[in-house]
Amino acid sequence: MAALFLFGAISLTWGVMGLIMTVAPTAWIAFAKKVLHDPWQRFWMAQGMLVIGLVLIIGTPTLQGYWLWVGCGIVVVVKACILLGSTEAFRDRWTTLATTRPTWVYRSGGILSLVVAVLLAADTILHG
Repeated sequence: MAALFLFGAISLTWGVMGLIMTVAPTAWIAFAKKVLHDPWQRFWMAQGMLVIGLVLIIGTPTLQGYWLWVGCGIVVVVKACILLGSTEAFRDRWTTLATTRPTWVYRSGGILSLVVAVLLAADTILHG
């Protein structure tokens, strides 16, 4: 039951992120700039990313696609650690790189995020 709740929350988070990135990429860019420039919001976002990544790494061996979820968890944890430990200059370059792409890149990423969210929800419901 706890796995259903945790993976459902992760799937919902990814789904909402994907939906926003697909439907309103400019709102997503504004949100990303705000969060990445404010140290307090950046800290809490990175902590949330660490929790999500560790839940995926530790909790998914019972699922059928565990290799995919462990891989996603590792990527999220590494990204959060880079976000927490990087210098200000690196974060500024990363923010500029991440917020100056054409809108089709954000829409594609949003669709990919929606697909991953649906796959996690389906795997949790069927095999969790």
